[in-house]
Amino acid sequence: MNQFVSKHKMRIFIVFNLILTIGMNLGHPVTPSLLKSLDLAPHVFGISFAAMSATNFFFALIWSNLANGLKKTRILMISSIGYGLAQILFAFSPNEFTIYLARLLAGAFAGGFQVGLMSYIINEAKPEDQSRYITMSSIIISVGAALGFFIGGKIGDVSVLLTFIVQMILHVGMGLLFFYVLGREEKIEEHFEKEMLRDSNPFKVLSSSSEYWLGFTKYLFLSILVSSIAVTLYDQSFNYYIKDIFDFPPSVNGNVKAIVGVFAVLLNVLVIWRKRKKGSGTEAKLLPYLVLMMGAGAIYASTIDESNLFLQVSLAWFGLNTVMIPLQQNLVMTFKEDNESGNRLTGLYNALLMLGKILGALITSYVYSLNPASSFMVSGILLLLSTLFVFVLNIKVKN
Repeated sequence: MNQFVSKHKMRIFIVFNLILTIGMNLGHPVTPSLLKSLDLAPHVFGISFAAMSATNFFFALIWSNLANGLKKTRILMISSIGYGLAQILFAFSPNEFTIYLARLLAGAFAGGFQVGLMSYIINEAKPEDQSRYITMSSIIISVGAALGFFIGGKIGDVSVLLTFIVQMILHVGMGLLFFYVLGREEKIEEHFEKEMLRDSNPFKVLSSSSEYWLGFTKYLFLSILVSSIAVTLYDQSFNYYIKDIFDFPPSVNGNVKAIVGVFAVLLNVLVIWRKRKKGSGTEAKLLPYLVLMMGAGAIYASTIDESNLFLQVSLAWFGLNTVMIPLQQNLVMTFKEDNESGNRLTGLYNALLMLGKILGALITSYVYSLNPASSFMVSGILLLLSTLFVFVLNIKVKN
């Protein structure tokens, strides 16, 4: 058994990654229905997501620093079980206060997934295979998210609470499997130091990363931050919009994200094929044009009143988004010098991603309350700004 796991640990990791991602997304398609069943105002949807993103942001650097001293599978076990329990608290929340509390807890544990999954690849995969596994992991995450939305939507049509119960069981089980199956193969002397927590202030890390913020790479990280705000605006508005405006059942949201999963596989396979054919530098060349298309699509979506056309445009938009994510991740990892710098880059990337989600969710709660469709317009404008940053990055690199 140990020899089998040792030989196929990365394949096992991909399978576990898929199942965990399915579990992570089971509750998303039924969340709008849960909040509307409590007769809460639309802004609660945005603020609760902002609360989750806030603790995700603050804990991203804590998990990243802990990754230097703990097994990545231990981090995945703790975060997976913790997230499952937080989701149960969310499902049975009787009022607005407990909803915010549950979201704060869920965000704290969700940060462990992002750091744990990416750091496992950086530390356990061969250096020449890391880019391939990052792209594969992004595809798996897209497919898993699609399946999670699809399955969660179907269960949600039957019972919203049942969806969260299934999610909790799945997360506890996967947390244990990660640690007790893959954890034995991690070669690391585990240790904990107080400095790991003391040096985990995300604002301190953002300000102290001078080698990234003073050079031309600042345009890449500015693009990541702005695009994260924009994607959050579109995604969160879409989830609530199709229930609030078109009154679709949870399964419709699930069906949309399931189709997006197919897009993710096909589009990312094309990107991998192009990268093998064209060689290095593919990410920097493709990224600005892809983000430009996303910006134009979001602006167009804001003008659509017909439900089917809106769904079709959104399908294309989400498909492009699944390609943008691995392009950004691989571009960031080109600056990795060793495993420790790789962990630090992972933490910085996730911190910016979460900061963007916090700002995006807060903007969503305000803009959506003024005019639901305007959320997509603002998202499109921000994506155009993100495009500009990547074009500037490419010009600086070329010069």
